[in-house]
Parts: sequence; structure tokens; C-alpha cells
Amino acid sequence: MEKKRNRKPNWTEEQGLLLAQLVNEHKGMLRGKFGPTVTSQGKRRAWDTISQTINASFPLVVRTGDDCEKRWYVLQSKAKDEISAHKRESSLTGGGPPAKRLSQVADTVFQVLGHSEVSVTGLPTGIDTSMMQALEMQQRTSLLPPLLAILCSCLGELLSH
Repeated sequence: MEKKRNRKPNWTEEQGLLLAQLVNEHKGMLRGKFGPTVTSQGKRRAWDTISQTINASFPLVVRTGDDCEKRWYVLQSKAKDEISAHKRESSLTGGGPPAKRLSQVADTVFQVLGHSEVSVTGLPTGIDTSMMQALEMQQRTSLLPPLLAILCSCLGELLSH
């Protein structure tokens, strides 16, 4: 009979935060394009170094480099979801409570990924479309009183005949 594989305990928030910080420190190797200085062996060594640091900080659960790499991709996915939800909440209009702050893990993942991979901010030279819509609406409403006056006078003439 096969042995049942024991699950390791779930990653804690602190372990995830440390992982994100360590990936940030090694992002040149881990996120760099393959070339003479960035190799698959170099990336493997970086993940192993990260796992050793995590194991030294949290000795109760032994994590491998593969465990850390897999968890990093899970953290990226969760952080991207959290960041896009934060962006949606931040752009809502009306009353209500302000948008929740990003978690430390999501914020650290965002630092690693950079602005190019997670669309949270607009273009620096972009145009605020909501401001343009407000200006257009203001122009339309400022034309209403003269148009209403003309319509009323025309209606008055039609009704008097």
C-alpha cells in the first residue's frame, strides 16, 4: 500500500511577507531574462537561498526551493486580484468608506512586479476622462437655460395663434 503524503501546514501571512521581501531582494535573478548572467541554475540557487532563509526564520516547517517558487506564483495571483479590486474600489464615486489599504504582502508583491505588470496607475501623460465627462456635462447644462427660453417663446407663439 502506498504511503499517504503528509501535507505541510499552510503558509502564514508572516512567511508570505518574508517570501515576497526575499523575492524582491533576488528579483534581478528571479525575474531577469535568461542570458550569460541569468541561468536556470542561478534561479534554482536563488530559490534555494530563499528557502534556507525562510527555514531559518520559521524552523517548524521545512520549505524547499520548489515550495517557495510555487508559493510565489500563488502570492502573485492573489496580490494581482487584491490590487485590481483596490483599484476598482478607489475609482468608485459617491459616499461610503474609503477603499481598504493593500495588505503588506500585496504591496511588496507590487514592488517586485512593478507598475508595468499590474495596471493600477494611469499614464503619467494621460487625460482624466472623468474630468472631461464632468466638463462636457457642465457645458451641456449651461446651454439648457437659453434653449429652454427659446423653446418656451416658440411654444408661446404657437399656442397664441
